[in-house]
Amino acid sequence: MLNIERLIQTGIPDIAPVYGGVRGRTMSSRHQAYAWPAIKEAGVKTIIDLREMDRSDKLPYLCQYHGLAYFHYPLDNHARTIARMVELFPQFCEEIDKGDFYIACAMGLHRTDIALCTYWLFYAADKGIAPPPIRGYRREDGHDTNKIMRVLNAFYQYKTEQDGIEPMPVEVFKERKKIINELSKT
Repeated sequence: MLNIERLIQTGIPDIAPVYGGVRGRTMSSRHQAYAWPAIKEAGVKTIIDLREMDRSDKLPYLCQYHGLAYFHYPLDNHARTIARMVELFPQFCEEIDKGDFYIACAMGLHRTDIALCTYWLFYAADKGIAPPPIRGYRREDGHDTNKIMRVLNAFYQYKTEQDGIEPMPVEVFKERKKIINELSKT
C-alpha cells in the first residue's frame, strides 16, 4: 500500500496522489536525489517516465539502483510519438491500474495531465473511474487545454485508422473532452 503522506513529506515539487499512485516532477533531476529512499520506503514500485526523449540512461539506471521498475511512455503530439503512445497504451493502463506508481514528466504538470486524461478518456471512463484532477492546464494559471485536446484528437484519429473502427462513438469522445475542459476551470 502506497504511503501518500510519506511521499508528500519529501517536498518533491507538484507531487499529488492520483489513481493509486502519485504524480510529480521527474526523479532524474539531481535536485530530487534526496527523495529516492523515501519513494522506495513509501511503496512506489514503478516510475513512469513521460518525457519524449532523454539522451541519457540516468532515470532507468536510478530505478534499477533503487529496486524500482521503469516504464517509458513517451508523450507528445508528433505522429511518431502518437503511434508509440497507441502501441504502448495497453501496458500504460496496466501500470496505472496496478497502482504504486510515480508518474512524471519534467515538471510533473503538463505531459502528466495529458497522459492521465488519455488514460481516463480512452480506458478508465468506461470502467466508471473518475477523471483525473487537472494540475498543469488550469485556466486560473493562464493555461488552456488545447495541447491536451490536440493529443487526444491525434490519438483518436490514429487509433481509428489503425483499428479500422472508432475507439468510441464521436459523441462520447466529444462529451469526455468537454468534461476535461470543465475540469481545467476548477
